[in-house]
Amino acid sequence: MSRRDHRSVQSYLVIAMLHIIKWKTQPNKRSHSWMFSIANSRQAIADICAAEPSINQAVLVSYWEQSFRKARKKAIDEMRQSTDITSLSWQEVFEEKYTL
Repeated sequence: MSRRDHRSVQSYLVIAMLHIIKWKTQPNKRSHSWMFSIANSRQAIADICAAEPSINQAVLVSYWEQSFRKARKKAIDEMRQSTDITSLSWQEVFEEKYTL
């Protein structure tokens, strides 16, 4: 298991969560770039998991809370406003469709 792969997965998870938080908090500011960022992050995580089978759902779940806290803080900083979002589900991050 490569540390770089783990760091990459964590980074992509934070990016996906960040844009999902922004998507849900600021519906009037939704953009194609957020939509593509979510899709790109999902694909990158899937690619890393396929190449490194030891990085599985259990590993992603182990990163979940820390990644969410980072993403929420970044979202609040970028939006310059608070958010009511206190958690994200697996479905929201990996299954829900985000389209304009």
